[in-house]
This record gives sequence, C-alpha cells and structure tokens, in this order.
Amino acid sequence: MLLSGIATLAAFLLVGLGSKSERKSPLFMIGGFAAFALSIYFHVVAYQTVLQATSAISAEIGIGFLLLAGLLTKERKEAKSYFYLGGVSLLVSVLLFISIKFFSPSSDPSGDQNTVSFLLELGPDDSISEVQSVLNDYQAVSEAAFPSVSLEEDENLAQIFLVYVASDGVEGLMRELGRDSENVDHTELNFSVSLAEPTVQRGSEQQVESLLENDPLAPSQWALNAIHGHEAHAILKDLSPVRKARVAILDTGVDASHEDLDSAFSQSPATLDLHGHGSHCAGIAGSATNNGIGMASLNWEGRFIEILGYQALNEQGTGTIEMISQAIIDATKDKADVISMSLGAKAETPKVISDAIAFARRNKVIVIASAGNANEDAIDHMPSSVEGVIVVSAVDENLQKATFSNTNTSLKRPITAPGVNILSLKAGGGYVEMSGTSMSTPVVSGLVGIMRSLNPDLTESEVYDILESTGRSVRDSAKIGKLIDSEAAITTVLNTK
Repeated sequence: MLLSGIATLAAFLLVGLGSKSERKSPLFMIGGFAAFALSIYFHVVAYQTVLQATSAISAEIGIGFLLLAGLLTKERKEAKSYFYLGGVSLLVSVLLFISIKFFSPSSDPSGDQNTVSFLLELGPDDSISEVQSVLNDYQAVSEAAFPSVSLEEDENLAQIFLVYVASDGVEGLMRELGRDSENVDHTELNFSVSLAEPTVQRGSEQQVESLLENDPLAPSQWALNAIHGHEAHAILKDLSPVRKARVAILDTGVDASHEDLDSAFSQSPATLDLHGHGSHCAGIAGSATNNGIGMASLNWEGRFIEILGYQALNEQGTGTIEMISQAIIDATKDKADVISMSLGAKAETPKVISDAIAFARRNKVIVIASAGNANEDAIDHMPSSVEGVIVVSAVDENLQKATFSNTNTSLKRPITAPGVNILSLKAGGGYVEMSGTSMSTPVVSGLVGIMRSLNPDLTESEVYDILESTGRSVRDSAKIGKLIDSEAAITTVLNTK
C-alpha cells in the first residue's frame, strides 16, 4: 500500500496537479522526481526481479495518471494526454506481467531444501504430456534428464525425466505414476553418492635408486614397482601409439592446469577441481611421465593417453545418480576409450546407471569402477556390480588386500591394483598421497588406456582377458583378483596385434 501511494504521489507531483501556477513551481518537479526515485528503490527491494518491480511501478503510475485525468476532467481542464499516459502505463504493466508469468525461466527447483527429485522413465512412444495432469496435482516440475540423447541412440535414456516435487509428496506421486503402466516404465529416487576416503598407516616400501624416468618423485612411487611400471616404460619409450587413447575421469573435476597434467589433458567439460579427488585420480591414470616434473604414470612423455574430465561429483564429493549417468553419457558421446569411476555406494544399482553404462559399452567404451572401501562384497556396491564393468579392488605395499578394500571375486571381472598411500596430483599444485580403491581404479584405467592406444580395436572382453591372464596372483587373489602386470599386459597386446 505504501509503495502504491509513493508511486501515485510521484505521478501527481511530476505533472503539477494540472494547475498552471503549480506546474511552474520547481518544488513540484523536485518533489515528483524524489518520490519517483524513492518508489523505484522500495520496489526493487520488495520484489525478486527488476521486471516484477517495473511492472508494479508502471501499474501504480498508470493509476496515478488516470486519477489525475479524472480530477482535471472534473475541473473542466484538458485531461486527454493524461488518460493516454495512464492507459499506456497500465498496458506496459500488463505486458510485463504476462512476460513474467509465461516466458520467464522458472527458478531451479533443485535448490529448494524441501524439494526432492526422482527419475521418471516413459515408454519409447510416450510423452511427458500424458502424465502432466498427475504431475500438476502434486505441483511437480519435470525436465528431460538427458536431452542430448535421441531415441535412435538409446530409447531408455532419451525417455527419462528428472521430476522435482515437495518431499512430503514424493512417495504418493511415484506410487501414482507407478500405476500408469501404459505410459510409465520405471521410477526411482535420484539419490546421492558420496566419497568415502579411508585412513591407513604407512607400510613397508621399496625404493629404486636408478630409474629410466626422470620424474623426481618416481623413486617414491611404490605402486610403479608393484605393477612393473618401470619395465613397461622401457617398452613404451621406443614405441608410438596407433592413436592416443582417451581416458575419462568421472569425478569431482580435474585441475587441467596442473604442471604435471596440462600437456596430457584434452578439452572436456570439467577443467576445475575444488575438491581434489578427481585430480588425484587423473594424475594416476595419465600424468605426463619423463618430463622432469613431479610424478610418473604409465603415460610415457604424455604420448599414449589424453585425460578428459567430467563432473560426476560436486566440490563436496557428492553426486546424484543423474549427475553420474550424465557424465557417463557425455564421456561416451565424446568418444572416450575408457571411463574411470572412482565412486559408488552400497546400494542396488539404479536402472539409469545400468542404462548409461550399457549405452557406453554399446559404443565400445571400457568401463572401470572401484570396488568400494567398506571391507565388504562389491556385489552389493554400485556401479561396480553392473554387467560388463571391470571392478578394481586394492592392495597395500605388502601386496596384501588393503584393510578397507571390498572384495570383488563374486563379480565377473575382478582385478586388483595398488591403492594405499598412492602419490599423485594435488589440485591447485603440488602432490599428495591418498588411499582407497579410488586410487587403484585409475591405475588400471591408465594401463587399459595404454593398451587401447596400441590397439584401438581391443574389445572390453579382450582387455579384461589380457589383464587377468597376465596378472600376478598375490596372497588374497581369491578375494580381490589378480594384481595387474603392466609389462606383461603391454607385451601381450603387442604380440597379438
């Protein structure tokens, strides 16, 4: 009410109430402009957007002009121009209101703490309009979850919608949609996955005094000894790849500007890492080696692997299953050779994750995932339990199962690699040790990238068969699979081309 009064007063004063003497007085003009400025200030503070404030001011000034025109008409004075001004102001207000109501982008419902999201999959011949009335009943908002995927590419992923609804209505809405078997194929909550990084003590290490690599930190990387990485470098230094393999790190992002990675990083969406986990994994998989800087991976002189980064987890190390699925889709469409996922949770695998991995596999992408860090069976862990995934457990410096590592031999494609006190990149610069199956996974991903660079036609079955047949049995292999041997695997690839 106060706002309307100020705006109306401004209109009256600016035209001087229609009297000749008043119009000549500068006080009315000064007062009018002051009231108008005050009105603008209060409206901008009171309304969420400039358009809303402008619409309100225009309506109130229009009313002021019309009231003034009425007074002038009563006094038998000229009022036609004020009627026009009032009408135009009201028309502008109406047009702005329509624009706000129907054309302005809605606010992001995911930011509301009382809102949850779930994934709705429709049949290939169905439309979201066919369930819109049900969504409206619950005031739910929907959007295509994976708009970059066409029906021709994948009829399941193309028909998945992300639905936002008030938390107290989600069960009822999902239940009601579930009854619509004609249009709805599947619904599932868009739950979140968070990183779990174990803390371990340092075990015994073996230092190598004379190395082929000139990376200053290479002598302290026990994992290179364990996987025969130095011997692999001796082979790779005299080789050229058929083409560079593309290894996608699906994680918290990658610090693309890190001194030990910038020459190996390829254009991709996630070039920043405010958490650090993704950068650490990226360095293990493909940091440039023998460049006189920092650490070593299997990527000799950066010639064999290019690293790509995709945001599957946020800066807190948490990501929804929709985020993870989107990252898988994006990496696949960017023609990744290998997808490396150092993430997961103890949960039944969501259908959307399975569909996204199936999409990647159909496009000849090799998917590698961590077994998990709960000292449990990875068969209950996702996405490691998805069909076709190479599942990586972890060994410590003594080549025994890491105390935290999940077992994986109940799954079809188990393998193990070093995952304790692993040195790699620190986001923002420098180097740091971390532990987990998160670290052992990119060790394997890096080796698979090398294999694909030497023979791009290797299938996922052939890759796993080589890893398993050339791997070395260690004390706990019955629980965690064989330990990769990079020298033997690379030699086998070269001999079978």
